[in-house]
Amino acid sequence: MSLKKNERMVCVHTIDEPTDDKLTVPTPDARSNKPFGIHDQEDDQTAFFQKIITAKIGENEVSIAIPNEISLSLSISMKSLAAAEHKQKEIKKRANTNDTIFDADVRIAYDFLEEIQKAVVFSYKAVESFCNASIPDAYTYKKTTSKGIVEHYDKEQIERWVSTSEKISAIIPEILKCSSPTKQEFWSDFKNLERIRNEIIHSKSSNSSEILAELFSPKIRSYIGSSVMLLEYFIGLDPCNPIFPLGFGKSQIKVMSVPNSNEYLSKIE
Repeated sequence: MSLKKNERMVCVHTIDEPTDDKLTVPTPDARSNKPFGIHDQEDDQTAFFQKIITAKIGENEVSIAIPNEISLSLSISMKSLAAAEHKQKEIKKRANTNDTIFDADVRIAYDFLEEIQKAVVFSYKAVESFCNASIPDAYTYKKTTSKGIVEHYDKEQIERWVSTSEKISAIIPEILKCSSPTKQEFWSDFKNLERIRNEIIHSKSSNSSEILAELFSPKIRSYIGSSVMLLEYFIGLDPCNPIFPLGFGKSQIKVMSVPNSNEYLSKIE
């Protein structure tokens, strides 16, 4: 366990009876990070903690439990997708009377494009966040090039230079000791999600019209939904993993038992 700059912890819950090694944890918001538990052997009490950050808003300081980046991205994506689908229904009604939208109603189409692009980008970001959070700090990725040269990437280099699809198909299965998801039905949808996300972020004038037209396609929903299926594929392997987000099946945490919790907590860096 470690704390980064500007991070602190807050005790969110305590229980006075012994607890099992695994515990199902209720939380007020699925976007929260999982609390972590420490059982004090001396007083037989278990306390649950969450990391917090302190930010200044106007003249006041407020401390906030740090959200899970994976869940936060998915939440943005799903809200934007729902808003986009609502706008698309309005567009369909407009198309029943006029197949060209260029007057005041064009704002509905533009609103749709704003929301669907947010849904695509943050759906993909959820998978990016999952990959980067899952890679241990000391992990090294070895990759053989087409010329037979073995390249070594540390975590920082992986985050910067290795594509998300390569991380999720080769690196994460190696770390989690499971099969690659490339044979799963959702994989082709995820590759399309990655393609469209890259086109949105790295826009090219040569094909921007084609991408905008594709965003109206009913297939877009499947592309966006592929991130959830991909995350479910991995998260179900270990419900106790502290970096895995809440809201995917039965999330659990492992409780660490120590002789004296005050002494242990004072040593955390």
